Amino acid sequence: MYRRFVFSVFGTLIIIIFACLSYAEEKPGPSTIEVTGKAKIMVMPNMASVSFAVETSATTAKQAAGENAEKTKKLLNALREIPVKEVTIKTSGFNLTPIYDKDSRLRPKGYRARNSVILETKSIDKLGTFIDEASRVGVSHIGSLIFSTDRDEELRKEAAVKAVKQAKEIAEYLAKAAGLTIKKIIKLSYSSAGPVRPYRMEAMAAAVRTPIEVGEMSIEESVHVVFEAY
Repeated sequence: MYRRFVFSVFGTLIIIIFACLSYAEEKPGPSTIEVTGKAKIMVMPNMASVSFAVETSATTAKQAAGENAEKTKKLLNALREIPVKEVTIKTSGFNLTPIYDKDSRLRPKGYRARNSVILETKSIDKLGTFIDEASRVGVSHIGSLIFSTDRDEELRKEAAVKAVKQAKEIAEYLAKAAGLTIKKIIKLSYSSAGPVRPYRMEAMAAAVRTPIEVGEMSIEESVHVVFEAY
């Protein structure tokens, strides 16, 4: 009798457990709406950077490095003589590499030295003068010009907030179309990318001042939001 009672209770528990599992499987989870919000803020840049490179070649490493040092010194002196209040000039890299003949790589026929310099300034109106002076003293390469703003972090936060608001507006619009109502945010993803705003420079005659037209730049941010709806 006792055994029958135990087996009966045990069997009842198994039935209840399977019924609960079955109900859990059948019960639908909450509805979700995934949206990517984007926002853009236009602003005038107040900072810029431009890179210069000095290259020299010679039969010996010492000669190549020595000639490069002299030319780089001329470049730095020319840039520093331009009257501006806020400017930073720094070396970004130096390379000394061997030069080989096509037919033989056992012994170098010479050496090439390269010194890279970056100039950063808030005197954007002087950019053409910096470029012209660098050309005058024989700089080998002038790299891409990049505009930026000292309010970048502040403006990126503002754009991110606007992106969240846009995502919510889109989600509410879609929910209404689907007969649902937005309940809450259950996931929000945001990753800010650093600004890269190159300016294409065309070759200009040395005697003509290089024109630099500065326009508004955009700061763009996006967020991915998952909303729960019912």
